[in-house]
Amino acid sequence: MKGIKKWVLCTVVLAVLAFAFTACARDEEPAPAPAPAPAPAPAPAPAPAPAPVPGDPPAVAPEIPGFIPYPEGHPLSVINATMERFPQFLETGLPHVPGTTFRYALAGVSPWAGLFGMSAFGDGVDDGIISTIIGSERSIFSTSPTLQWGQEGLVNYTIDVANAVITLNMQRDVSWHDGVPLTLDDLVFVFETMAHPDYPGVRFGRNEQSIIGIMDFHNGYTDSIEGLVLSNNNRTLEIHLAGIAPEMLYFGLWSSPAPRHIFGNMEVADIANSTEFRVNPIGWGPFMVSSIVPGETVHLIRNKNYTFGRPYIEYMVIEWVHPDQIPARMEAGEFDYATFSDIQFANYQSPTNFRYLASLQGAYQFVSFRFGIFDHDNNVAIMEYDRPSHNVYLRRAMAKAIDLQLLGDIVFNGLRFPAGNFMSPLHSAFFDLSIPPFGYNPELARQILDGAGFRDIDGDGYREWPDGSPLTLQWGYITGEDDDTIIGFKTQAWADIGIRVELWQGRTHERLALWDILDFDDDNGEVDIYTWGWTAGFNPNPAGRWGPNTWWTPSRYNSEEYSAILARLATEAVWDEAYMLSVYHALQRYKHDNVPFFPTFWRVDLTALNNRVTTWDTRIGIPPAESGWHTIRLSAAEPYRG
Repeated sequence: MKGIKKWVLCTVVLAVLAFAFTACARDEEPAPAPAPAPAPAPAPAPAPAPAPVPGDPPAVAPEIPGFIPYPEGHPLSVINATMERFPQFLETGLPHVPGTTFRYALAGVSPWAGLFGMSAFGDGVDDGIISTIIGSERSIFSTSPTLQWGQEGLVNYTIDVANAVITLNMQRDVSWHDGVPLTLDDLVFVFETMAHPDYPGVRFGRNEQSIIGIMDFHNGYTDSIEGLVLSNNNRTLEIHLAGIAPEMLYFGLWSSPAPRHIFGNMEVADIANSTEFRVNPIGWGPFMVSSIVPGETVHLIRNKNYTFGRPYIEYMVIEWVHPDQIPARMEAGEFDYATFSDIQFANYQSPTNFRYLASLQGAYQFVSFRFGIFDHDNNVAIMEYDRPSHNVYLRRAMAKAIDLQLLGDIVFNGLRFPAGNFMSPLHSAFFDLSIPPFGYNPELARQILDGAGFRDIDGDGYREWPDGSPLTLQWGYITGEDDDTIIGFKTQAWADIGIRVELWQGRTHERLALWDILDFDDDNGEVDIYTWGWTAGFNPNPAGRWGPNTWWTPSRYNSEEYSAILARLATEAVWDEAYMLSVYHALQRYKHDNVPFFPTFWRVDLTALNNRVTTWDTRIGIPPAESGWHTIRLSAAEPYRG
């Protein structure tokens, strides 16, 4: 198992954020099972699916827009005000200086994993390099302002809902960096790789498995996938599916090709460790890899034949930098670009040689409980009901104990906000605003615990279980910025309502190491809670992140009602916008009542740009020919110093 585990770690996608995360652990003695608590009130069931309209299926997904500003007076309208403090677009009009090198600071507490493509990148750090710069993991679609597939990328598409067929047509000539033409056969190759029986990654999800014939291919009954029909010139691809739900068009179906001519003759198990993958990766993006020092630097040169336009910048150097070093090194003029730490922002609010742009991230941080283990043989989460996390009143109380607004203000300088929903802030159009955020209410938290029978029996300030046995929760926490302050703030908040929380093993853990432990349940059942965070992407359906068949979600939460709600989101009935919203509202109500996790922060990311950078755009839905790395210009030979 250990050998398999390390191989899987090298080849699977852990599409999670690199920001700090926390979890708790119990003592070496297993915590006693909690006394039975009254069952929570059942969540209201969603309305039944409306009957389909024969012969009149919709042609496009309902146009649910991205982030909708909160109305004035709403507790979360502070997000609007913060976004208004910073521009999202920069265009100075200054001429570009030829022969320049763009200096990119890749911020991270630990170095990137260096998995550059083939749906095997290690985390958001790798993804930032490979998706838009190298293009080895880039969608062939553009992005629409409503977060769906756009029509201005490498392909356009048509959709036939009645017959469950998506047809892609290449509308641009494009080549991989080695000059070999990119075709839709390269997308077919990725589906074949995902469906290969030796592929252990997480990208072979429910939507991909709905392609006609792909499971026969997976099980070795066929040597091709029936539902992927290529034209003779490989520039048109029909994808025949068992059914089409709108979530597929929110980038819910894999859409990034990989070069068959490079990886097609390799064993699937060998790809992630190959020279072509780690040392000399190729893509179709605006920059090509010149050399890599693993975990430290990537040197790139421009792709003069980039399909959306020849880049102005000729060279780029990406260097891994710890977030603590970013402010001083930006001020010293060592870099043109960095994602600026919200923790460091307080001391650098008025820089002289660089400026800030802002973007609201489709990301959230949360505290999740551990409910059991994952059965890898049957691909399902198994609840273990003797764990402390199964007491819903304990979960509800802990969710109300932390003053997130104060923590966001004093530690994150107002650039992180108490999350107002279980979904990404970019999906606010899906929110049920009748469901209140958990909010900070320690008195109510104490009342919940009192009513559930938790008492401080021995007078030490901490509560025991209703049966009198000791209660201590173990918390697994990823090493990050300002750990002492954040850990101390949260543990004290829980202590104030009488819940003892300790760091698992008495320390924080390196990011990838802790993911490995939790993903494979190697904590021996000791971790009770953890703080995690990830970018939710554009697909509002959380099944790929929180579903009971998703092994890389360490909560291991599963219930019949929860699974039923998620299943409704994958049906064709949700083409009806009103029904779709009703199901998302039911899902939010279920999570609010049952608290398998509780969201903590949404965030605004600050992009720090040296004053010689003349062009930048953080907005969503701008056509790829009009924005991106190929449009960036530099007005001086070297970055300006402060």
